[in-house]
Order: sequence, then structure tokens, then C-alpha cells
Amino acid sequence: MRCGAPIVPDPFMSPDAGPRSERASLRPLIVMLALAVLGVLGWRWMHGGFGNADGGAGGTAANALPNAGAAASSPSTASGGAVSAIRAIDPATAEAVPGQLQRTDNAARGNADPRTTRRQRLAALQAQPSVALAIRDAAGADDAAINAFSLELLDYCLRNGSPMVKAQASNSSYAPGRMRAPTLKDPPDLFKSPAERTRMLESNRALVAGCAEFDAKRASDDVDSALARLAQRGAALPELMNLIGGTLNLSALTDAQFETIRRALAEQDPTTLALLGQLVQPALINAAIGAAPPSVAEARYFGEVTAPLAWQLALCQLGAWCGHESLWAREACFRFGACAGDDLATAIRAALTRDGLPADVLDKQAARFLDAITGGDPAALGLRRKKPPTP
Repeated sequence: MRCGAPIVPDPFMSPDAGPRSERASLRPLIVMLALAVLGVLGWRWMHGGFGNADGGAGGTAANALPNAGAAASSPSTASGGAVSAIRAIDPATAEAVPGQLQRTDNAARGNADPRTTRRQRLAALQAQPSVALAIRDAAGADDAAINAFSLELLDYCLRNGSPMVKAQASNSSYAPGRMRAPTLKDPPDLFKSPAERTRMLESNRALVAGCAEFDAKRASDDVDSALARLAQRGAALPELMNLIGGTLNLSALTDAQFETIRRALAEQDPTTLALLGQLVQPALINAAIGAAPPSVAEARYFGEVTAPLAWQLALCQLGAWCGHESLWAREACFRFGACAGDDLATAIRAALTRDGLPADVLDKQAARFLDAITGGDPAALGLRRKKPPTP
């Protein structure tokens, strides 16, 4: 556990289900509508397609994340692992990189803690050739965090199952974007060797093939059953889903909205936090813009592109699996040609270097996001409650 971080209950560790909440029970049609909105949010966010990062999700902008604290280390439960472990962010250790994987020996694999075992299951789901089958497996699992991950799997195919994405990912001459604003001086091909392009094409083929059997209605039914189980456990994810598509003024949240977000932070479940990151993306983008180095020509472009990546790197510290075959790594490879290495962090750092940016330019921002999450206070993300009316 990071020094100074609050010890919070982990509802995803308990197999006991509480009483069913009628309010949180979502019908498949409602779930499908919410997930469609979520898919659009994810698509626009990953493409940096927000023309004005100052606008809230249906409301006014949140303040930028404060530059609070030095880099933080991850909870102790994120160390060791059957598949891999996420290294702590430790400024005193030169090789420590947020989101980088560390292999473990066979002896360590026999003593995996629950979060490590969970990360192994998440890795196995993401390595399945069929996302449709992975959704069904995740939705029917006996672990609430795995149930929640069925939403992330569905969102992945909603983002990447469109004809446009399929055409781009299947095109051998497809050119991904850069980690910074492009210039006329940039060479037409990002890749220095045929092997680099080959790796991207292989990853893109896997992205398309993974969603080939995806049926949105069937998948939404599976996710609906998972959300019902999560509601029985009192998890925050179903309530967070209810915020999608509504008016969410990040500078004037209602008490109920603020409390839902606080609960989502306290649970520290990666899928719940991934959804939260999409809902509060203006605040994350503003934080990344404010942290852009002086050498970056267009700070807004940089912030829109890198904010979601820094958020994902923070979630890697909290139990998300971020290996080369992970959903996030495949998307980073497709959208930005970030395909190198065995994990998301290595791929992003290589792409940053390729584009003339410091390899560690996102490390501090990822640490600040992690610090805000583990602190458990929505205000640390720049979110504010609605001021009471003046008497």
C-alpha cells in the first residue's frame, strides 16, 4: 500500500451479494443506449477529437488537475503476478516505468494474491481470439471485477467494430497518427523498419478478428446480467453508467453525482475507473495540457492525445492488465503506431521517442492521476460540487 494512501474496502474481493437494487437494475435496451454513448465517447477520446477541452461532459469545464505530489508507488497488491506485475512508480528507481510489466519466476507464481490472480484472468480474457466469447465468460464469472470487465470488452468492439475502423485496420498502407501534432516535415511513414510495420499490421488484424463475431444485442444482454450482479453487490459501476448521456457539469456536480464518483474512486476497480475517465475527460485533458513540456508545439493536441494514455498507465498500477495483447495496447498500436515491446508503457515510450518527445513525458502525469485516484477525493481530479443557492 502506498504510504499515506487510505485503506479502502474492496467490494470486488467479496463473493457475497447484497440485496438487489431496483434502481440499479438496467434493462438491456437502456444498457445498449448507454453503451452506445460510451462507445462514441471512447472513439472521440482516443482520436483526440474534442475541439474544446474546456467543455464539461454536457456542462462547464472542470479545473485542471493540480500538480500535486511527486510520483507515487502503486499499492503492494499490484506486485508479483502469475502473468506479469506492474512496476511501482518510484522516482528513485531509474528503471521504474508506469504501466511496464515485470516478469515473475515460477516460485512467485504459486503465491499470487487475489489482485494478481485477477490480473491473470484479465490477461486470459484479452488474449482470447473472440471478444464475443470473452464477454460471455467475463459476464458469467464469479469475480465482480471480471464481471465489470465485460463492459470494457463490449466498449472495445463498439469503438473498433465500425466499417471505417475495419477498413483502416485492414489496409496495408494505413498510416496511424502521431503523439504530437503532425508537421509538413514529417516523413510519410512512421516506421523505420518493415518489421515495425509488420507488427502493427499483425496487431490490427487481431483487432479486427477479435470483434468479427461480435453482436451488440447479444453482448449487451450478457453485460446487462453482469451489471445486475454488480448492483446486487453495491458496486459503483451501475450507478456510474446512469451518468452517461445526462447533464454532467464537472464544475457543478450534484451531491449524488459527486458521491457516485467518490465511490468509484474508492473501489479502485480498473473498469469502473476506465468509464470514469471517459466521463470526466475534459478535466484529464486540461491536466495534460497544463503539464505539456515547453518543447511541444501544440499543447492542446498533445493533451487530447496523451490524457487517456496517462490515465490508462495509472490504471495499470491498480490491476489492469497492460500487456502487448491487451485491449489498450492494441488500440494504441492501431491509432498511434505504438506497437513496440511487451507492454503498453514500452510501446507508448517508443512512440514518444519516435515523434521527438521525451520518453518519460507521461510518467509524472500518470503518477498524478494515480495519486488522485488513490486519494479518493473527486476534487483532486478538478471536479467540484454545485454551489448552494445564495440565500
